[in-house]
Amino acid sequence: MKSLIDRIIQDGQSLDGGILKVDRFINHQMDPYLMKQVAVELMTRFAAEKPTKILTVEASGIAPAVMLGYLMELPVVFAKKQKPSTMSASLVTTVHSFTKNVDSPLMISREHLRPDDRVLFIDDFLAYGNTSVAILDLCRQAGAELVGMGFLIEKEFQGGRKVLAEAGVKHVESLAIIESLDNNQIKLKGLRLKKVNVYEEASRCLLCQDAPCTKACQTGDPARAIRAIRFDNHKPALRWVENCSDADLERAEQACIHYNWPIRIKELVHSIHKEDVDDSTYPDLTIGFCGIRCENPFFLASSAVCTNYEMVARAFDAGWAGVFYKTICLQEIKEVSPRFDAMHNNAKHGDFYGFRNMEQLSENPVEMDFNILHELKKNYPTKVVVASIMGQTEEEWIKLAKMAEEAGCDAVELNFSCPQMKHEGMGSDVGQSPELVKTYTACVKKSVKIPVIPKMTPNITHIAEPAAACVEAGADAISAINTIKSVTMDADSEVAGQRTVSGYSGRAVHPIALRYILELAQMKNSSKFKVQSLKFELSGIGGIETWRDALEFIQLGCSNVQVCTAVMQYGYRIVDDLIIGLQRYMAKRGVSQLSELVGEELSNFLKPDHLDRDTIIYPKFDKELCIGCGRCEISCSDGGHQAIVFDHETRTPRLVGTKCVGCHLCRLVCPAGAIGLTKRISKKQ
Repeated sequence: MKSLIDRIIQDGQSLDGGILKVDRFINHQMDPYLMKQVAVELMTRFAAEKPTKILTVEASGIAPAVMLGYLMELPVVFAKKQKPSTMSASLVTTVHSFTKNVDSPLMISREHLRPDDRVLFIDDFLAYGNTSVAILDLCRQAGAELVGMGFLIEKEFQGGRKVLAEAGVKHVESLAIIESLDNNQIKLKGLRLKKVNVYEEASRCLLCQDAPCTKACQTGDPARAIRAIRFDNHKPALRWVENCSDADLERAEQACIHYNWPIRIKELVHSIHKEDVDDSTYPDLTIGFCGIRCENPFFLASSAVCTNYEMVARAFDAGWAGVFYKTICLQEIKEVSPRFDAMHNNAKHGDFYGFRNMEQLSENPVEMDFNILHELKKNYPTKVVVASIMGQTEEEWIKLAKMAEEAGCDAVELNFSCPQMKHEGMGSDVGQSPELVKTYTACVKKSVKIPVIPKMTPNITHIAEPAAACVEAGADAISAINTIKSVTMDADSEVAGQRTVSGYSGRAVHPIALRYILELAQMKNSSKFKVQSLKFELSGIGGIETWRDALEFIQLGCSNVQVCTAVMQYGYRIVDDLIIGLQRYMAKRGVSQLSELVGEELSNFLKPDHLDRDTIIYPKFDKELCIGCGRCEISCSDGGHQAIVFDHETRTPRLVGTKCVGCHLCRLVCPAGAIGLTKRISKKQ
């Protein structure tokens, strides 16, 4: 039974003396959902025996027995180990416990076990068979017929099944069979154990505040190691657990508060490959942006993650290089409630791939916000402080820009892109008009000496048109993108029963944001801009969670990146892994300056008609990794080119090379990662 076997693998522990500890889900702490699954399976296996009563032993067999009794609509009786004062006439036998090495009485009231009963016995373990033989004795004393015995777990190496066969029990079922517990390793019958997928397991982690696993570990920081893996730093994760013993890791695992089952911390740590990059060779991430020195390329995006002094100060202390402070305007801002919604996989709460917000601009008084920016720059002189502003008229744009400069800000961002402004003539309404953005950029540029950075909207067909107008007006850089106009339908996110169009962000928008950055970078490198000597820099925004996400923006031409949704989801602490991951990548490649990576992938982007159409890469099937699910055949048959044949007897796929076109849909749907790539070859004519 797969669900039970999965739990044994994840939560079972093998102890000395052939003991399998399952007290996290069966015989101390019980998982009711698993007990229901167990009961359904047992009902299927024993339905033909037509039992009239279910019998078990206190205490661990009671939960599955009661659940089975409920499903089969049968009474459940459990044999007691001590006689209560209310029990009169009883049936009594003796059972020897090898675990505790004691003989114990076992008894049932005669009124609950009668000659006309067809008894189905259910228990948690079949080991040596002593308890089962004792139950058989009680049934014989009562004259009842024992029609079957069902066990959640059988320890095959202890011989209980043979004992039952010799005692005359004809129908025995075990939902999971343990072949051995040698060297405290659990070997399940008929199961080829695979190593834990570290990224899958790390993604289950709740990323707790003040993590109980780390507090219990004592010699390391498992929570930090798991977080490193979660944010794409697999090998560096070892540094936080390198001195941990198995006992330390087991304590950490036992302290895990996951709502389903604990993270497999010990197995996860043992699956991490040894680091192959010396962290003493890590380069610094210093980079210039609009003539401003940035200690690294990671900035907070103008949003809810930076709305007051205390928040930004904590972010700076955590390691963020700069902030595009939440947009300041002269209008009164009143927010709605609720104003957020999220898209989850299969209603998996807490980890969303898409995020919708109806957030507008700063609700603080204008003077308060500029005082905050002034204090931030005074107290953090090496950090980059950018004021994001939004006006409704030229006069407002100029006034706000001058206030930003007077506050000591390093630059000013012009928000031409907020998708949900309640005031007309603001936000993305402006960003869709090349004439308006050019006018406002020009008036701000003439009014201040600090760099001016317009922020573009993605809610437009050709983002390069308003961006080009801004650059022609003197913009020093372009920020892109703001959120994408969207609609979600969750009733819990309604505002007094009403809805509106609002901004979509998160990792779901990452490829879209990269597309816009590519267009802007190509515009920057166009002959028109080179002839006119128009130069500007790019700041990338959109779905950045890991250092690899950030790297993709940099490789398309961005000198820095801005992060919002990932911070809202995981906190400022993610900057640690953004920094480590990018540094390690540079060290591995031998790159000493981050600027060397800026725009390095642009030359690889061609128009569709220039792509190679004369070669092919066939998929490659790894028989060791293939689990026989057949997903590849389903997708190829119904959504591809019918190039995979699935053998239902052996549950193995086979590629039909004459039909395969090398689309690789099969590789993308394979849940086991069992389909890879062959070498690129010429297509057959």
